[in-house]
Amino acid sequence: MKTVQRIARASLVALGLLLIAIAADRRAEAQGCGLRYVATGDDVPAGHDVSESERFPNHLVDDHLKKWGVWCEYDVAKNGTTSVTEISGGQLAQTWNYRPDLITLTIGEQNTTIVNLITSCFDKVKDHDFAGANSCAAAILGNTTLFSNLNLNLTTILQQYRLILAGRPTLVVAVTGYPNPFPKASDVPLKIAELCVPLQDTIITCTIRWVQLAPALLLIDQVFQKLNTTISDAVKPFTIGSGARILFVNTYDKMRDHCMKMEVEIKTTVEHPEEEGAVHQHDSPKVNFGCSDPWFVAGDDGTAMPNYLDPATPGILTNKSQTTSGMGVYPNDSGHRCISDLIWELDTPEPGVTPLKWKLRVPESPDSNICS
Repeated sequence: MKTVQRIARASLVALGLLLIAIAADRRAEAQGCGLRYVATGDDVPAGHDVSESERFPNHLVDDHLKKWGVWCEYDVAKNGTTSVTEISGGQLAQTWNYRPDLITLTIGEQNTTIVNLITSCFDKVKDHDFAGANSCAAAILGNTTLFSNLNLNLTTILQQYRLILAGRPTLVVAVTGYPNPFPKASDVPLKIAELCVPLQDTIITCTIRWVQLAPALLLIDQVFQKLNTTISDAVKPFTIGSGARILFVNTYDKMRDHCMKMEVEIKTTVEHPEEEGAVHQHDSPKVNFGCSDPWFVAGDDGTAMPNYLDPATPGILTNKSQTTSGMGVYPNDSGHRCISDLIWELDTPEPGVTPLKWKLRVPESPDSNICS
């Protein structure tokens, strides 16, 4: 009896999926869709912090695909999606049902505890807890299980995509990596004196804290590179096995010069008893430790108390404050446009890998001036 019930339940599920697929086909036909694009994954394709028209899937359709055919876009991506919930939460099944001609997948950054890169590690940098940010990044980098699990989940997803490919001979799959939104460690040393020297009585304590930023940023960057390597390594055998129809898209390199802003301003008041109660105001200028042309949406300002400035030498630090502005981890419109261009052009040095647009039979010359 139990066996019969299981068979009946499985039959109902299969029938349900078939009906959904038929309904999707009919909707697509009603909309005049000759070709179908499914964007799947996490906060990046879902457009965290940007409007619908600014997401890279929309840019890919509006800036590229629609010039060469009647395309319909189905963006099933959701904020907070992990490589596990991509499989169990319905996105993978939806991708099947839409019978796509193009799939983009962006997954992994929201996985526990890789997500700490853009949550707790980010908060510690914004609050000037650079040693804490370093420890946060080190904990992620040192947990090999996180990355092996991501590889396994990606393999499961890509195996399903390979089955879809078997029934759709023109389908192409683009799996994107992640840009690093944090400032470059190499840009930090020259900015420290610009920030700390004007504070005069707290130069030493300011400098001791801020020289910790570059090592933290280096380790955070290593985690982003590990994340991208894990995704790329998972995709590579499927690229070979699919005849280069499943591809990895590197979004790290082209966006590295357009990191978040990190504008820091510190204000201090120091009392000098040796000068008969003289009080001096020493403020830093606004110093940007990040990029001047950011491709990431700025979040809330950081205003954590800069207690690390104590003690003043000489004098007594009676008041202190800081504002850190411009920091954010999700791409803005320019960042999304760059991602869409990178997918379209598939700017990669790998032998035998041609632009995605050529795989979609688009007779357009390569554009080497993207993301400039």
